[in-house]
Amino acid sequence: MVSSPSPTDRLSTPSALPARLPSLTGGRVILFVLAFSTHALGAGQFFKNPSINGVGTAVPSAISTLSLFFVLSGFVLTWQEPWKSTLGSFARKRLAKIFPSHIAIWAFTLAMIAVVGPMTLIGQTPLGPALANLFLVQAWIPDPTYVFSVYGINWSVSADIVFYISLPLLIHPILRIPTRHLWYWLVGLMAVIAVLPGVVMAAVDAPVWWMWAPLSFPEAYLSFFFPLSRLPEFLLGVILARMLQTGSWPRFRLWWAVAGTAALWLVMTWLPPIYKSSGFMAIAVCFFVPIVAMRDIEGRSRWLNRKPMVVLGDATYAAYLTQWPLLAIARDAIGPTVRFDTWAGVLLVLGLLVLNMLIGLVLYRFVERPVLRRFGRTRSERERARLREAAVSERAQTVG
Repeated sequence: MVSSPSPTDRLSTPSALPARLPSLTGGRVILFVLAFSTHALGAGQFFKNPSINGVGTAVPSAISTLSLFFVLSGFVLTWQEPWKSTLGSFARKRLAKIFPSHIAIWAFTLAMIAVVGPMTLIGQTPLGPALANLFLVQAWIPDPTYVFSVYGINWSVSADIVFYISLPLLIHPILRIPTRHLWYWLVGLMAVIAVLPGVVMAAVDAPVWWMWAPLSFPEAYLSFFFPLSRLPEFLLGVILARMLQTGSWPRFRLWWAVAGTAALWLVMTWLPPIYKSSGFMAIAVCFFVPIVAMRDIEGRSRWLNRKPMVVLGDATYAAYLTQWPLLAIARDAIGPTVRFDTWAGVLLVLGLLVLNMLIGLVLYRFVERPVLRRFGRTRSERERARLREAAVSERAQTVG
């Protein structure tokens, strides 16, 4: 009779798997393009045709993309085996990754508003909300002035940063889940995500919020912005990573995930509006992450893992943060009421997308990566990296 693997055995299983999954990094480019397109259409309002401007909200690509970002974060961080790092070391790496680009964009946005005054997409931010935004705690404060402070779009990072730092504590109980029970936990998290919007709708009775009609602010906040409401999506990624690490993930085809996502979109049209402002789509889109990861594990990835896609994927965090100030500048530079015909609008949005990506690459290369190398590693890790680089250089000179 074969005994089930012990917890120690389960901890050792990831060592046989690749340390990096470049296709997931490359896949971030697709998610960024979807997020940018939604914001450029819905907030930028660059087209004369209101139907085009409304595509971003009519099709739930934005909420699906956001859910995928949360799932992807949980998956990738778990793949990095956080149980092998101390809480301090793990937190330092995450903070060194998150804060450099954020601080640069935070300072730029406030300086811009101080010089040119309030803009169509960015207004003045009082001191309290500005400081909350600086320290990335704004999403924990149920007040629109805080949630949308400074450049607004980084409210999701305010949730992410808590998930990142808490993962080394959460992962140890998760590692003790028997392999055969991981599916139960996955389904349980999906059930929580499915039920949560209905619970919020039943519990909250407040006036409609003009920015998020037909929802009230408490409904929108609790179902969409409140970090603990997004935690199940992050944990979906953690559980999915553990399923691949323990060999319990079955073979799923890509078209199954596509069909499931389309079916869930259809179901959502019959549900109350609050479901369109929640993590509901994570129930289906989460499967894209392990499907893409398996292509790297099995050596079947064809283009997402190519160097250009990986380089762009590394820069998507900085690009994501930059998009709202860039759209605000473009909207006011063109004129708050100016609209364009279809092809002119398409060219404008594509140009802004390319510019946004270039700014992200610059921030990643000259701000994010240097700080991460300097402060994201311990002294011994930096020394080992220096020795590896010296060895590679020496071998190259020998060959030459």
